[in-house]
Amino acid sequence: MFKKLVIIACILLAVAAVVFQLLLGSSYASLFNDLSWLNKLTGNKVSTFSKSEAVKNAQTVKVFSVNELAEFTGKEGSKGLYLALIGNVYDVEKGHKHYGPGGGYHGFAGRDGSRAFVTGMFNDTGLIPDVSNLSHQDLLSIEDWEKFYKKDYTFVGKLHGWFYDDSGVATEKLHEYRKALQAAHQWKRAQEDERKLFPPCNSEWAQDKGGRVWCSNKSGGIERDWIGVPRQLFKPGGGQYRCACIRTTGPPSDQLQSSTHNNRGDLDNTGLKEYDSCSPTAESCPIPNT
Repeated sequence: MFKKLVIIACILLAVAAVVFQLLLGSSYASLFNDLSWLNKLTGNKVSTFSKSEAVKNAQTVKVFSVNELAEFTGKEGSKGLYLALIGNVYDVEKGHKHYGPGGGYHGFAGRDGSRAFVTGMFNDTGLIPDVSNLSHQDLLSIEDWEKFYKKDYTFVGKLHGWFYDDSGVATEKLHEYRKALQAAHQWKRAQEDERKLFPPCNSEWAQDKGGRVWCSNKSGGIERDWIGVPRQLFKPGGGQYRCACIRTTGPPSDQLQSSTHNNRGDLDNTGLKEYDSCSPTAESCPIPNT
């Protein structure tokens, strides 16, 4: 009975400390975030609170202010050579020839210039952390840069501002970025599925002769047991198109499991336009030099 009373009392103390921390912003209650001492005392596993645990974990990481990070530019007299990407700070000293004074990426030093990694705007207007309203492909490229820095450079902390608060806890902007990144991955999967249904054509071009597009059973890097014929595949809501190889036999691509079809593949697909001056069933089509 006494043991149960001790457990209840300790839990109430932990809850009170968390509430105190949330209301007053004090770090005093961080003593209660790690309840391992309670587990040892009682022999029972007591779960921590997710929000206080996030704060606790964040507090173990150095959080730089914008002004602090600005002191790590690699210039003479600076404290080192750091940069931030999506709010995560990395020591890039080993890449001094790229990020130090005179290097092609020196503009990234001492700040978070996440947007410029995909826009190429290496000035004060472009070297900003805001990555909103970027294309799906741009977001995926930023993610590739994140993987690069995590693999090749040393993580040293977080930057207070756009992506993290002064405790190192993720801001709404970071959640928005991660959500947009998920949408970008969904878009990429849809693009890959489309490429499998409508593989890109081979192409060649000469200034004096014009060019041509043609299909093979490996065009677009998609190996298959059919060759197909070239068609213009337009993007929804725009006038842009790419050359796609389409099936000329079997069911349409959107009814691959259908047993009742005209054995014409995608030849009757109204969303696919024939090339001018090219036979509907030709495997190669000329592109005039206009």
